[in-house]
Amino acid sequence: MNHISVSEQDASAAAAADGLSSLEPDGPREMRYDATVPRWLVHRNAVAEVFATDSQRLEGDVFEVAAQLPRGHVMLEDQTYDLPVVLEACRQTGVLISHRHLDVPMDQAFIMQRMVLAVHDPVLLRQGPEPARMLVRVDADLHRSRSGRILGYDFQGEMLVNGGSLGTVGGALFFLRRKDYEVMRANGRAALDIDRSAQPRPAPCSPAVVGRRDPRNVVVSDPVQRREGGWSAIVVADRDHPHLFDHPLDHLPGNLLMEAARQLTAVSAARGGGLDPATLVPVAVAADFSQFCENDLTTVVEADPAPFRGDERLGAVAAADVRVLQRGNVCATMRVEVAQWA
Repeated sequence: MNHISVSEQDASAAAAADGLSSLEPDGPREMRYDATVPRWLVHRNAVAEVFATDSQRLEGDVFEVAAQLPRGHVMLEDQTYDLPVVLEACRQTGVLISHRHLDVPMDQAFIMQRMVLAVHDPVLLRQGPEPARMLVRVDADLHRSRSGRILGYDFQGEMLVNGGSLGTVGGALFFLRRKDYEVMRANGRAALDIDRSAQPRPAPCSPAVVGRRDPRNVVVSDPVQRREGGWSAIVVADRDHPHLFDHPLDHLPGNLLMEAARQLTAVSAARGGGLDPATLVPVAVAADFSQFCENDLTTVVEADPAPFRGDERLGAVAAADVRVLQRGNVCATMRVEVAQWA
């Protein structure tokens, strides 16, 4: 599970600023891209990590969120908008809708159970002379308690970049009162009987192995081939990373786990097809988070490769089914696709 948090100080500030009212203007309007929303509305500590710029509610439970994709970001290593940046814009979409339009209190714990993203037109991921304007339009299926309190929602919709349809996005998000979350986490950790001694940190592999250039963005150890087939590696969590650990969490964040799955999928596809991992672009991820990945336990990712397939727009596409494990227990499962396109 991927928990999104916000500090008590920011929650208080948010209540006095920006207006968390769900009141909407009459009819749809043109979205703005001239300034980002307050950082607490998307649960980020660094202003530079805020991509969302505007939002509105359309008919029923259909919402639009605008975001500016940065051309200079720690996770971007070439002239393409990489998967972590697109995923982050979609994550911020869910959080912003919850606070600004559904009146979910700032002090609630947000838990992402599922995230699904598919790119249909990768040409739109190429950077231009100006930061890209992204628009995420989603239809939310709200889940309420008998008293009417929103417990969470499923969402699905479309991603547009500079007016063109990039692909589809979906997911499931639910909320817990802070005290309920703390009790759940305390009980879960007590059942694990975790050794409190310091755990050794695995060494990251060479960036070229996983198709990265910046060593800071390598999040797995040297991959090894498993006896039963496929590949495995240990997750390397750098808690000083400005994006993956923008703020402290009591578990490993989902965006780190999805990046680890992406990197092991690139290894699997490259070694299976004799390719350069740097030529493989992630074009799809479907992640289900079943339990929290603890900060102080060794986390293993395992990838089972699928055969390459041809795609008219994406070129050669390879997929892998990925498991994220701690002590042999599955914390998350993912299907990741990477493509080699010109």
